[in-house]
Amino acid sequence: MAPPPKTASPAPIAPSAAKQAVAKQAAAQAAAAHAAAAEHILIEGDDLGGDPATAARTQGDTVVLRNPIRRIGAELTFYDEGYLKVIELAKGSADAPFLLDLRFVDPVPKIERVIAMRWLTAAFGSGALAVLAAFLLRFDAFYVVALAALCLATLGTIATLYVGIYSSHEKIEFCTLHGRAAVLELVANLGSIKRFHAFVPTLCRAIEEAAERIGADTSAYLRAEMREHYRLRGDGVLDNDECAKGTGRILAQFDVQL
Repeated sequence: MAPPPKTASPAPIAPSAAKQAVAKQAAAQAAAAHAAAAEHILIEGDDLGGDPATAARTQGDTVVLRNPIRRIGAELTFYDEGYLKVIELAKGSADAPFLLDLRFVDPVPKIERVIAMRWLTAAFGSGALAVLAAFLLRFDAFYVVALAALCLATLGTIATLYVGIYSSHEKIEFCTLHGRAAVLELVANLGSIKRFHAFVPTLCRAIEEAAERIGADTSAYLRAEMREHYRLRGDGVLDNDECAKGTGRILAQFDVQL
């Protein structure tokens, strides 16, 4: 009688493969838990979410900043309740005003300084050429050529100097605290930088004073900051992409707490 056939035993799972499978499963469970937590973050009503249109009642100082070179500026009005009304000015016209809740603004601005060295160097070179052409006008043999060179060099100096001064600027940008969305941008050129600089400490102090009214509930603050992003998107201050990125960064703060 023939012996029964032997059945093949299943191949043992390599220890490394088993560890990888367990790690993947744990990572998937953690991601699902974070996603579930994020989905259940409620952003409706709490004490931090008042409507600025009705909450801003006591008007304080008004500051008008103008940049004559770019013909832009801003009219900024403080409110004792911790709000800032912004009216952007551009080429003689004013945009619709909007209100910023200073509790959600980072008091430390981002400052970017740009110096258009190429254009300024080109202006210097054109100016030197104009001086040389003016000197050559004294000689009859070079008079016609020197006159043409003087005209061209003078026009080149004016054009490159204007572009150099226009392009050289300082940008002061205030962002939301956790969302890092830019909500106020001030651009100053030559002749207006000093006034813009004098305004920045005033705004920083107002932001810090508004922050003193923030409660100890961090989750409530983050929910209110998300609502502020949606409100600013509705007012046209933020576009859809900026709002989505900002709220995404705030949601990441919830994940840190979890």
